[in-house]
Amino acid sequence: MPSALVRVALPVIASRGCEWAGSGTGPDAVERHGDMLFGGCARRGALVLELEMKDMNRPDMMDLSTDEALQRVLELARELPAERLALTQASGRVLAEDILATQDAPVFDNSARDGYAIRRQDLDDPSFDDLEVIEIIHAGQIPKRELGPGQAARIMTGAMVPAGADTIIMREDAREEGGRVTIARPEPRGAWVRRRGSFVSAGERLLARGAELGGAELGVLASMGRAIVNVYRRPVVAVICAGDELVEVGQPLGEGQIYNANAYMLQGLIEQAGARAVVFPVLLDDPEAIERTYDQALGCADVIVSSGGVSVGERDHVREVLDALVGGMLFWRIKMKPGKPLAVGQHADTGKVLLGLPGNPASSFVCFHKFVKPLLRAMMADHRLPMVTKLVTTAAIPSTPKRRHYVTGRVTHVDGALAFAPIVNQDPGNPAILCQPDALGVIELGVGRVDAGDLIEVELLGVSRA
Repeated sequence: MPSALVRVALPVIASRGCEWAGSGTGPDAVERHGDMLFGGCARRGALVLELEMKDMNRPDMMDLSTDEALQRVLELARELPAERLALTQASGRVLAEDILATQDAPVFDNSARDGYAIRRQDLDDPSFDDLEVIEIIHAGQIPKRELGPGQAARIMTGAMVPAGADTIIMREDAREEGGRVTIARPEPRGAWVRRRGSFVSAGERLLARGAELGGAELGVLASMGRAIVNVYRRPVVAVICAGDELVEVGQPLGEGQIYNANAYMLQGLIEQAGARAVVFPVLLDDPEAIERTYDQALGCADVIVSSGGVSVGERDHVREVLDALVGGMLFWRIKMKPGKPLAVGQHADTGKVLLGLPGNPASSFVCFHKFVKPLLRAMMADHRLPMVTKLVTTAAIPSTPKRRHYVTGRVTHVDGALAFAPIVNQDPGNPAILCQPDALGVIELGVGRVDAGDLIEVELLGVSRA
């Protein structure tokens, strides 16, 4: 009976320590440290069970819903300071200011078509069978003459409309000969004239703080003459991967070892999210080495993301270190699959956020998209969440009714309609799950299986909504 109690209680005590343990670092503190738990717990099995039942009411020991966990993570986000960048360096950055129009758009009345600028009233005057072409106006030129009765000007797209003109006749609807033009197809007054300020008025908000600057947004800024723009500093994210089994890419594998793929995956995901990654060398499952690395990371990063070491294994020391650094994790378990163990806390002295992701590649991938990316974007005032739609699934998907299940897959076409194609074999350790997924299928709590053709909710990775 005592041995069974020890196995149940170890994860709880290893994460926080026992209130009744000695406060030193020697033998008197044996029950306080994860390295020595076996000795202390084996001797006091009945008392351990009593403490475990009490600690189960701690927030970090409760299973949270995915939505509750995300809300708690986002509450930790602190906006970063702004920096000024040249427009040529601002691609992919996030605005730290509202952008107001500095001028009307268009700045002047201009033509939307190649054709002829006319006075529309002349087409209703029977005394004018045709009109005199008095000048040719190209884009960038200022008209030299004002149109009078019976006159027209040949005009190019984007060129300034001459005074007196109120309508543009497209070139294909007119015939010019000998300096005079005949209109074959009349247009209503105002046709093909872009009036000053008809698109944007000076002072109007064009882009909001928190908008990501892609090519289109850079074009808007340039159209307003903005050469310098205020953007948020990119979050710096330390990446820590721990495990005796991990080997750096390029090194030979020994028996029982695997390559440190998660470091590269996380680095790529962090950079795609608009942040900067600082990747630390692989750590062995050594509490002291892990603690030293976290101290270094706290000195150079805004957020620390680790992979592995947060479950309930004997050598899962990352969670112990995290718990000590943050003075008690905000939470540890989530009702989701994959990714149930997710350690989250805030460093007491610096306020920096520490997240411990599971070691399985698919679990880390899903947890990054559900929690880490929204946190990083919120630090740059971008509070958009993934675009969600409903699609039929192309294959049956078994699930776990007690947890919300996120299934990696791709959006595809079936019979002319969009559908969700789950990647075969959703085991969280399967690297094929990461072969170009662009969506997460969502199977809600209480559902044990969906069949091919069933309609499910799908989150589109890389596509955000307000």
